[in-house]
Formats: sequence, structure tokens, C-alpha cells
Amino acid sequence: MPHYVNAEALLLDAELRADGLGHSKGILVVEGPDDKRVFARHVRDPAQVLPAGGRKLLLSAHQKASDQQRSKMIFVTDCDYEVRRGNLKGAPDLVITTLTDMESDLFSLGLSEVIVLQLVPQALESLEACRRIAKRIKSDAEAISLPLGRLRMASQPLGVPLSLGEIRLNRYWDPKSRVMDLAKLVRSMHTKISDFATLAEWEEIVHRMPQDSGMCHGKDLVRAFSFLLKSNYGVDVTPEELTRLIRSTLDAERMDNWDVIRRIRVWQGVNQRIVLAYGP
Repeated sequence: MPHYVNAEALLLDAELRADGLGHSKGILVVEGPDDKRVFARHVRDPAQVLPAGGRKLLLSAHQKASDQQRSKMIFVTDCDYEVRRGNLKGAPDLVITTLTDMESDLFSLGLSEVIVLQLVPQALESLEACRRIAKRIKSDAEAISLPLGRLRMASQPLGVPLSLGEIRLNRYWDPKSRVMDLAKLVRSMHTKISDFATLAEWEEIVHRMPQDSGMCHGKDLVRAFSFLLKSNYGVDVTPEELTRLIRSTLDAERMDNWDVIRRIRVWQGVNQRIVLAYGP
């Protein structure tokens, strides 16, 4: 992946690529290589997908892009709670994920049943069994991820990494009540931000965070899904393997139902440059 020293270097490379590919093709600028893997099979040419090397650089490049450059390239970035905070707003050439990030958007496309059918032997018994298992795992994965998402948003302004990907989920998840112990999580994470807030202040900050399922972070959802497959069905699949499976099951029909794709199509129509491999 190219390493760009600044936004100007990124814009120059994107413009050169666009010109090199021909006047009919556009460039899709994404945050990183994982995002490119989501789109690679769904564009005319993988060279059209350009990883910026981070969200900060992508947003800087978008801000500095000229009108001519914006007619050749479209930027896609994660919401990552910034829209909720009022710090980020989309534009015709800046597409923001509907939910917290790209992975959480993809989960909303109904991939749970496909994953369960591929991995859980009991799901092969009938369509009803598959749907029941998928619904249960999806619901529990959201129940695990939502408190973690609230912690992520609460700590974001402090700039302190909580390393939530390293916590042992079984210490906080009650499989009988199907509830995460938020109070225990808050106390545990306070050790990382104790220089900025007392425990009481930290608890108040977390409890002010939204409580809807849209707070779930994609990485937490994937990890929770992996954890539940193992603990409930004995299916041992790592979050990394699960992420690859999710990408591989994305077909044209599911991509068509993704709002990010719809907004890319609008940009294509306005600028007469093609990015996607199919559709109008």
C-alpha cells in the first residue's frame, strides 16, 4: 500500500490514476487496505480503489481537493461516532457509513444467515433453524457490542485507547440473562482513563452515551459473533477468518442494498465516471 506523506501526495496519486485509467473511470478513496478488500471485487478495476492510509489523511485530502479533483474521485469513510458528535458531515463526494463503521454496515445487510449456514451444522436442518440461530447470534452479538460501543464513544474525546479488543468477553457476558455487565466494564476500563476523570465522572460520561444498536462497532460485532459461535455451538473461527468470510459472501445483490453503494452511484451519474462493476 502506498504511503502518503500528506494529503497533496494522496490527491496527486489519485488524480494520476484517474487520468491513467481513462476519462470514464473514477477513483474510490478509502481509509485502509481492509476497506479496499470490501470493494475490490465490486469495482471495474481494483486499481480504482485507493487506500489513503488512515481516516485523518482521507478527510484532509477531501477538504483540500479542488472541484476538478472531486469530479474524478469519491471518498468513503467510517462514521465512527463523529456524525453523532456533530464533527462530521457528508458531501456528494464524501460518503460516510450509515452505522459506526464499514463492518457494522455490512452486518446490517443480512449476512448473519449466510455465515450461520456456512459454519453451524445445526443450521442445515431447516430454513427455520438457520433463521432462528442467526437471529439469536445477531441479537446476542449486538447485546455484547452495544456497551463496548458506548465505552468507545465515551473515551473518544479523551484520546485514550481502551484496547477493548483485548478484554475477555466471558468475564462480562452472562449467557443466561444474555446481558453484558456494563457496570463491571466501566469500573474495569476506568483504570485506563483515571488521569482524566474520577470513577463517578466516568460512569456519568458512559451513561450519557446513546443506547441504540447503531452504537455497535464492527470489530466488536465480529469478535462477539466469533465468541458466540464458539461458546454456543462449538464452532472455532477467529474474528479474522470471520471477517474474510463476510467479505467473500458479499454479492452484487447485497451490495446493491447498501446505502454506501447507492450514494456512489449518485456520484457516478453526476460526474459521468464509473467506479462500480455493475448496476446503473
